[in-house]
Amino acid sequence: MKLSHVWPLFLLPLSGIALATPDPLLRVVVASPAMPTNSNSNSCTIDGNGKVIVQHTVNISTSGPSLTSREVRAAKLSVAEIKAVIATAAQGTITGKATTGGYTHQYFAYQTQNSHTQKIFLLDKVGGGLINDSLAVTPLTKFMDSVCGDLSFVPYQDTAKAKFSEVVFDTYGVKAAAEVCGQANNGFGTPGSAGACDGTPTGDYYMHITLDQIAQKIAATPPADATTASVTVVQLDNNHMTITATAATTNGLNGETYILNGTYYNSGFLIWSVDPVSTCKGVGIC
Repeated sequence: MKLSHVWPLFLLPLSGIALATPDPLLRVVVASPAMPTNSNSNSCTIDGNGKVIVQHTVNISTSGPSLTSREVRAAKLSVAEIKAVIATAAQGTITGKATTGGYTHQYFAYQTQNSHTQKIFLLDKVGGGLINDSLAVTPLTKFMDSVCGDLSFVPYQDTAKAKFSEVVFDTYGVKAAAEVCGQANNGFGTPGSAGACDGTPTGDYYMHITLDQIAQKIAATPPADATTASVTVVQLDNNHMTITATAATTNGLNGETYILNGTYYNSGFLIWSVDPVSTCKGVGIC
């Protein structure tokens, strides 16, 4: 038999080819404190190619082997919409100080621009540490929980302290609005006057809308999931304001209060402090 055509086959060494790694979109990491033995971590990464990678790791010792499982599954994602919400989260103001030691349950988003990927902190579900005040944090973290499932291995989710961290979180947007209002007006203004930072319909628009959005969110939350009963603002004068968040009386909470005192200084900065009369302090949940 005579072959009329011969097609050459060229084999290229794969070791010389760099395979592109998909950029991550969202990631949640749950980690225990670093310990000499049996520290563990769970993570879930959602990438731009519609892959969901869930990994579980137990480090038997600091220098020994690790027990690891890795699951990769496909998901049909609305990537453009996710990126749009991430862009909003990237505009949030991040305050506080990163916690060290202890358990963490942290959420991150990633934004790629001009071949540079920025890691954006969203939330530590355990509470404390850094804070991103963007309103996009809640939908992104809830989306990750829905896609990734429960990654936790710490029973803090059902404790009053964990539930109360959601009450504290509901003050972040109000703090951000107050800071913008104070900077724009060189103070909080005269209570009750047009443009004042008192949250009333005749006052600063952003403050009023922020409080209205929080009230709508609270009203729309099913009673079984309720943590916050109300968030209110009292503007005392041009330089002083109080934000009060009150817990619900469900989910292990009993109407505890979290009170923030804000002082605007004429040099142009605002300092917040937790009022010692906050009842959450007396029961050790804030």
